[in-house]
Parts: sequence; C-alpha cells; structure tokens
Amino acid sequence: MNIDFTNKKTIALLSAVGVLAIATIAAVVVLLTLPGKAIQVEDFSGKSVEEIKQWATEKKLADSQLVIDYEFSDTVEKDKLISQSIASEQKLNKDSVLTVVFSKGPDPDVEVTLPDFKDMTEEEIEKFVETNKLLDVTYEYAVDEKIEKGKFIKVNVTDTVVKRSTMLIFTISQGEDGTGEQIIVPDFSDYTKAKITNWAKANKVTINWKEEASDKIAKDKVISQDPKAGETIKTGDKITVTLSLGKTVTMKSLAKMSKDEAKKWLNDNGLVGEFSEAYSGSIEYGYVISNTPEKGDVKQGSTVKVKVSLGKIKLESFIGKKKEDAENFKKKVNNSEANLTFTYSEVESTEAVGTIVSQGYDSGTYLSPGTTVNFQISKGKSVTVENKAGSSEDDFKKYISGLGLSLGTRSTAYSDKAAGLIIENETGKKAAGSTVWYKVSLGAFSPAAGDFENKTVAEARKIIENANNSGAGWSFSEGASEFNDSIAAGNTFGCSISGKTVTCKVSKGKGVTVKSYVGGAAPCSTNSCSIDGVTIKQVYQSDYSDVPAGQVVSQSVDAGKVVSAGTEITLTLSKGPRPVTTAKVPDAPLTVYNGTSYDDCKAKIQNAFNNAGFKNLSFVKVTGEVDNKDGINGVVKSVSVELGAEIETSTEIVIEIYSAS
Repeated sequence: MNIDFTNKKTIALLSAVGVLAIATIAAVVVLLTLPGKAIQVEDFSGKSVEEIKQWATEKKLADSQLVIDYEFSDTVEKDKLISQSIASEQKLNKDSVLTVVFSKGPDPDVEVTLPDFKDMTEEEIEKFVETNKLLDVTYEYAVDEKIEKGKFIKVNVTDTVVKRSTMLIFTISQGEDGTGEQIIVPDFSDYTKAKITNWAKANKVTINWKEEASDKIAKDKVISQDPKAGETIKTGDKITVTLSLGKTVTMKSLAKMSKDEAKKWLNDNGLVGEFSEAYSGSIEYGYVISNTPEKGDVKQGSTVKVKVSLGKIKLESFIGKKKEDAENFKKKVNNSEANLTFTYSEVESTEAVGTIVSQGYDSGTYLSPGTTVNFQISKGKSVTVENKAGSSEDDFKKYISGLGLSLGTRSTAYSDKAAGLIIENETGKKAAGSTVWYKVSLGAFSPAAGDFENKTVAEARKIIENANNSGAGWSFSEGASEFNDSIAAGNTFGCSISGKTVTCKVSKGKGVTVKSYVGGAAPCSTNSCSIDGVTIKQVYQSDYSDVPAGQVVSQSVDAGKVVSAGTEITLTLSKGPRPVTTAKVPDAPLTVYNGTSYDDCKAKIQNAFNNAGFKNLSFVKVTGEVDNKDGINGVVKSVSVELGAEIETSTEIVIEIYSAS
C-alpha cells in the first residue's frame, strides 16, 4: 500500500496518531514509576509459618519482602510467633521488609544445676522440671519397701550440672505393694503427647516414646500403641507409643541453583532456609555452593543451611598504604570464607618506611579462595651502624643522629668499663628512620658487707638479684642459723664477702633456755598458757599411775635446751592412782538363779551381778560325770566370792554352773 505523505489529511491523521502514541507511552511510564500500593499488615499472633507464607502469596509479596527467622525462647512455645517487625494496622511498602520471628522453644544447651532429689516427691520433681524447662524427662515406677510411695528413688545421671536436652529418667517409688492396680489402656489415637504424658503420670505408667515418618498420620499424632486399646495393664508397667513425624522430604543438593530458586524449592517442600554467603572460585555470584543436609529424608519444617556464592574476591590496590590496611581487607573477606593468605617482605625503597610498594596481583584482579598474595613493604634506604663500644653516651647519641636514625631501647649493666660508656650497641645495616638499641655501663658492682646486715633473707637476695639483672654475676649464700638477742628472727647478721659471694648468718631471734618442769606441779591452770618465754601445752597420761594427779611426769623439750621464744613445749601430767569403787555382792540364795538350762541360769546371774555393778564375770560349765553324774542342768554350783560382801567392782568373779551337755 502506498501512502501519500504530501496529503494534508494524511499528515493530520499521522499527527493525531503520533500524539496518541506519545500520550500512551507517557501514561505507561507514569504507571511504571508510581510506587506500588502499600499493604496493611495483619496481627500474626497465633498464626503458623505456613499461614503467614500463604498471606504473603495472596498479597503478592516479593520473596525478599518476607523474612522468617527463629530464636530460642523460655516464654514462647515452640513454633509460636515471638515478634513481627511491622505491627498490625501499619503499612508494608514495596521497599519494606517484614521480619517475623518464631520460637525454637527453650535453648537445649542451657545448663541446669540439679538439686539433691533425695526425699523429694514426684510432684516436687515435676515442678523443678517445669520451672527449669528440662526437655527430655521420663518417669518410671518401681516397688520399694524402704522408700515411701510417690518419693524419689534414683535418676539415671550422676552429674550435678546438665544441659536442658540431657535425657533424665526418674524412678519413683510405688511403695512396698508391688501388685499394682489394674488399668484398662485407652485408645490414644486422638490424644496429644501432653495428654498421654499426663495420663501416664496419673496412672503411674511409663511411656516408651518412638517416632516414625508418616504420609498418612498427621505430625505428633499416634501411629500405634503397645499394648493396644482395651488391654489390661498394671501400675508400673510400660507402654510403647509411636508418634508421627509427619511427612518427610527427600533432600537434594541445591548446588548451582540461584538463591531465589533454592528459596522456592525449600518453601514448596515445607522447609526453612537459613542462608549464608561465602566466596567461591567455581560457583557464580548469587548461586548456591552447598546445603546442609544435602541428602536424606528430613521432617517438614526443618531448617536447611544454604551457602550462597559471593563469587571470586576482587582485590583492592594497597600500593602506598600500610600493612594494617591490607590486613583489615583480608579479615573482612576471610569472614566470608575467602581464606586469603597475605605474606610481607621488606625491601629498600625511597618510599616512606612502612608503606606497601608492590603486591602480587594487580588491583581489580578476581582471586579464588585460598590464594596467597605477596606484598613488599618499604624499609627505606639503609645505612650501616658501627660498633661504638667504649664511646661516651653523648658521643653515641650524636653518631646515631648523624646517620638519620633514632635511639632505641636503652639498657644498663655492670661491667669493667667506666660508668657512662657504651658497652655494646646494635650494628649492621639499618633502614632510614629506624631505631638502634644500646647498653650503657654502670661501672663495676662493689657492695660492702654492711649493705646486707640486718635485712630479711629475701631483701638481701633482692640486692644481688637486681645487680645480676644488670650483669653483676654475684651470688648470695645463707650461713648458719643462730640465736641473736639483738637481731630479729629471720634477719641477717655477720655478713662477709668472698670474691663475688656474699654470705650472711640468719638470726633465730632471742633464745629461751627451757626450764625443768618434771616432778613439779602443772604450771598452767588451763590446758595451755605462755610462761617463761615459751608456750606450754598440758596433756594427761592415758593410764593411771602411782604419781600424784597433776604432777608433771615428762616434757617434750629437754631442760636446758635453747629454743626460740614462743616454742611449744608439751608437758605430760599424771592421772594419779586408779580410783577404787566397791559394791555389795548380791546376797540372794544361789537357788534363785537356777534355770531350765545353763544359758538360762547364766543370763539370770549376769543380769543380777551387772545391775549390782559387777562386770568382770567368768562362767564355767560343769559337765563331768563326777561333779554332775545325775545330769543336772542350769543349777548354780558355786560363786568365787562371799555373797553379800562389800568388794571392789573390778574383782573377777567366777561362777560354776551345771550343764547336762
């Protein structure tokens, strides 16, 4: 078709079409540049992760606008909402991010100190378990004749400090009645785990829990029970209950997926992604490097750790910068598994000392993780430092300044050189502006013996130690320890010098001559006292003697010995003669004690004589044919003391009793 562009109508028509097109394009541009419609956020309290994801889908939120996070909580039940970053009734714009935080339940790694459960009841143990959020607790029941019903018997751990996740099995007493009550097992199909646990506690039954994956039975619902519903058991018995883990997901490698693709796969399969970033030499930026777990069956709702690539590391230029700048860069990228290694060497250069003059790779080079980068650092132009031993310190300072160097560490030492002269100094090539250490002579160490008099041994040794720290090469020796009335105990006296050795006696303080106490009365009115410059301790003999009571019979330190003031001396005192007690021998006729047997008769006599105060009794069985030809049994033959007599209670009394056997 041919169009006549010279026709005025054609031109007018084309103009109108052009204006319309321009207006349309403008309208589209305006629409595209207008901000997206704000979304009113709901109150997500009581909602599950899946319900919030469904809300986000309905509201057409971008994946980046919804972040689901988890943290431990002692107050919020597991899988329940802790917080939301944007409150209900507020608006979520297209550039905003809504973060919802769900509870992971109590932190299983928190440590708990266990009390002494002895004498605690089951109810008290249950309260402790609840208060401290213990996560794996089972109760078992056992017959025990000694421990009251409902009281603690044992627990399966010996540690006093355990983690919340530690498996604890408490054994509770059923008392001495081990028959147990008859219980009909209910159908647990519609029971929650908590309801089953409460039923087991109420009926003193132990639950053995098992878990299995199931595509048919909902998560946390009962798959099976053994014994079955309707069967009869007794208190103390065990029931095995298998709970459903719900549907499982067969995990696969997400490597080389984009981050968004990995998120979608995890969301579609009911899994929670925990994303981190790391550098990679083989995986492109924004794509998955690895995931944990990588394979196997996992429960829906489980967390999968996903590592996403940051690509290779782009090296910056550090020419003219300091080593610290390079190290800060390395630290930053190594936090994301760059694993870079930086090496440094010094080279002579006209550049400022300490600045980087070259690096192994050019600025902007992309490096694979694990790469080693070599840097060269300027040490300036070097100068040679000579040995100036024997020079004065002032001359040495001028020499170092003239080389363009600075004075470094100054030390001193005793030597054969005069005080103030250089003993030694750092030599060889040195970079411009660097420091030089040097050592100055203190002259010879020449102490006097009096410098060590009347000092503690530690103080005297310290004088030598300080001198030796400066190269003196002296020693200190302790001489004999002697008593000295004018020098405090532990202090030095009589010091002498031989060569480079100082020898000092050590005072034992003022001496005390021990007196003789044997044969005299106890010097102390109590068990101990301080007299005569010593400490006296008094003890009594273990047995009685003929020495009058309270008289000293021995002393632990011999009389005349010189000892330190306050020395403890033990004096042994006599208990005196043994006290004599008397009592009246029972005067009842011996026939009173006759019994049905030897043992019966012996018991009667022993009881009567013991009650009278006589304990030293000897019994003789009389069984011979001559003395007991008629086979008399349980009859008293004789007593070795006079009945009714007043005698010492310690007297041995011999009683003869007839015995037919």
